[in-house]
Amino acid sequence: MDLDKRPLNDNTQQRRSSEHSLHPTNALPVETDPSASTTFLSYHDNDRIYSGYVPTTPLDELAWTANYRILRLLGKGAQGVVYLAHREGVDGYFTSVALKVFYRHPDRETSDYVREMKRIAGQAQRVSGVQHDNLISIRDFVTIDGVAIDGDRVMVLEWVDGLDLARLLDLQRLESLKQRLTPENWRHLNDVIVTAGEDHCRLKPGLAVDVLRGCLAGLSALHHNDIVHCDLKPSNIMIKRTGTKKIIDIDSSCILGAEKDGVRGTPYYMAPEQLKDRRVELGSDIASLGYVLIEMLTGRQLFRQCESREDLIAAKHELPGRLDHILPEEVRTAPLLYQLVHKMIAVDPSERFADADAADLDRVGAVSFHRQLVRDNLSTEYDRELAWWLEAMYDAPVGPSPQNP
Repeated sequence: MDLDKRPLNDNTQQRRSSEHSLHPTNALPVETDPSASTTFLSYHDNDRIYSGYVPTTPLDELAWTANYRILRLLGKGAQGVVYLAHREGVDGYFTSVALKVFYRHPDRETSDYVREMKRIAGQAQRVSGVQHDNLISIRDFVTIDGVAIDGDRVMVLEWVDGLDLARLLDLQRLESLKQRLTPENWRHLNDVIVTAGEDHCRLKPGLAVDVLRGCLAGLSALHHNDIVHCDLKPSNIMIKRTGTKKIIDIDSSCILGAEKDGVRGTPYYMAPEQLKDRRVELGSDIASLGYVLIEMLTGRQLFRQCESREDLIAAKHELPGRLDHILPEEVRTAPLLYQLVHKMIAVDPSERFADADAADLDRVGAVSFHRQLVRDNLSTEYDRELAWWLEAMYDAPVGPSPQNP
């Protein structure tokens, strides 16, 4: 292995030179870059390693064939089908990726398909340059046959080892855990993490806001680049087995201020201005996350009775006035959390948080509620709690809860 690459002082240099002289058969000679102030020692066997070679003529490009072996279906969406696959290299190497295949419907005009794929490719290009731990990483955008302009497109994505929020909150999954957890762990799960709701699981306030803040962190990176996600919903929020949150699915995203030829996204979670005027602002994403937050806190589907676009618009205009009847008591009696919810779903965009940073860092933003929990000694290690919960969901042997090691 290589030693660390810190600059060496005289004493360290003398000591390491002595160590090197004691093991002449296991070390290469000291290599010094005359243009650098750092000396490196490489402890590889000279007879067993391949000596690298750098061609004198630099290469302009490299090309090779990428082979993907489909393992299983991960999910289906309005525009594509997602598979888990192995990208296979040489010498036995492979890595796991997610492949989103945009199959062209036989009844769809080729020109329309190509136009839409160019739009998605443009957004993928922009988002791929926004590197953030809470955003899905986009690796490539290709055609299946690699040549034909009308070939089915494939987006190569980071594989996120975890569950989306919709699946995580499934009531049947929670009920199945009861059969496997010890009584002590089951009590911890219900007291600290999650409990059953009317339509799906209900997260405890601290954990729900932690999920929200993970989303806001990734969303902030998009907003700083004038990108509006436009389709934030539970199935587009992944929770990794480490507890990390990731925003996925950028197909409906757009550049702030760009003409939007048709409403893309999921009407159920769209902001009122998106539904009514097809107008998109950074704050439109905040309203969508606000609806998700309320559903996490209540265990209810907010707009399940709506049957039309007009019903949805009316329900979203009425929602701020109904919060006292919807939110559980532990939310209604927490002023900072109540104000956070109320401001996220404000009907008038000017009264809503302007962007992700404001929703997190404002005086009544998400961070203020978490700080209040810390001051009151009510906070917990949310990533560890989520990781422990996901370990149980994956039918793995479940260890003691994080607070009961």
